[in-house]
Amino acid sequence: MSPNILFVGGDKGAWQMRGVQVAQALNARCTQTPTLGDWRWADVIVLVKRAIDTWGETAKQTRCPVIWDALDYWQQPEQNEWTREQCLEDVNRRRVHYRLSSVIAATQAMAKDIGGVYIPHHHRIGLAPTPPRERVQVVAYEGASKYLGAWRPALEQACAERGARFVVNPPSLTDADVVVAFRDGKWDGWACRQWKSGVKYVNALVAGRPVLTQSCAALAEVVPVARMVDEPSQLVCELDILIASGAIPMAYSMGMMRHREFSIQSIARRYRELVSSVMQVAA
Repeated sequence: MSPNILFVGGDKGAWQMRGVQVAQALNARCTQTPTLGDWRWADVIVLVKRAIDTWGETAKQTRCPVIWDALDYWQQPEQNEWTREQCLEDVNRRRVHYRLSSVIAATQAMAKDIGGVYIPHHHRIGLAPTPPRERVQVVAYEGASKYLGAWRPALEQACAERGARFVVNPPSLTDADVVVAFRDGKWDGWACRQWKSGVKYVNALVAGRPVLTQSCAALAEVVPVARMVDEPSQLVCELDILIASGAIPMAYSMGMMRHREFSIQSIARRYRELVSSVMQVAA
């Protein structure tokens, strides 16, 4: 008999993908406001992101195995400036205090740092590779535009000079020809580069689109077709190189080959394996 898995969380975007959608794929129960009946029903509990601080004590008292999905959990921008040592101390404090059975890491680098289990983000439901246009017309960014800082005017200028548009949060990434992922100033930091999930890269890969971005662990692990850019002043040159290099048709081919790797079914299977392992240890 499959165990009763209870997902508890509350963050908007992350909760929908990492909570509601994963729970549905696992035939699990998910809630932002767990009741006494929910706690009693559960055989294993998954606390998503910052739900650890709201519901950790209650989950511990159930004596069920508790898994913490620590996806992008830290406070931003306040804790973006933390060092590796501060981040490790923060995770380990929760692991000990809440007697966690396992911690899910958003990157392989994070899993290695904390001794956790790496489970990548699944791609947006319904997204699939589509053939690219012959000419670059749209460069797109998904996320809060405030994260871009000085990158935004540089992107707008580079696009305007090439007769393209820079679009924030298009209806679909398949509307774009090139995807960008950047962080600047207080929205950047060690944890962002090493522990932040690669969902932007996963979605770009599955849409079949190349990425212009900064160096980070998730980029090296997801491995989309991409070029790294260190400074906004390099954008014009790097965009031209990307277009001339054949990266756009290459990204479409890669998306066709690899899109199942990050499907909700694939990620749910990894969750199921982790839950099974945790339950065996607890038995």
